[in-house]
Amino acid sequence: MVKSAATILEDIYDAWRAQDLEWLASYLPDDFCHVVNIPTEIHPLGGACNGKHAALSRLRLTTVEFDFLRFDTSELMIDGNRAAVEIPVRYRHRETGVPLESIFVNFWTLEEGWPVRLTEYHDIGRIQAFTKEVAAVTPAQA
Repeated sequence: MVKSAATILEDIYDAWRAQDLEWLASYLPDDFCHVVNIPTEIHPLGGACNGKHAALSRLRLTTVEFDFLRFDTSELMIDGNRAAVEIPVRYRHRETGVPLESIFVNFWTLEEGWPVRLTEYHDIGRIQAFTKEVAAVTPAQA
């Protein structure tokens, strides 16, 4: 059965919501590129990860740290070899309980309907405020 690009991306997002990275990985090529447009001085997970395994390692850090309370990809748009979606999110930091509410924007590059690159944009101000709030409630480590 041939899957459409919409079905593939919906499955990827379902896998993300389920925090099932093995399922998510089944849709990515070995040379997958994942770019998070956050300067690394603001958050260490920013920048580009080249290769499926590097991208999955970074994604795993998010699934370990957060409960996903809302991740709405219902407005996904696909046009040929491109896809885009604004994603209202609400995550909860497991260690502190601090919520992260924001809108993420994802841009996908597709080849023959399959994802080869994901570029994410985040609200830098919200990421900075969230990081400060987590730091304020996290006990200092010696």
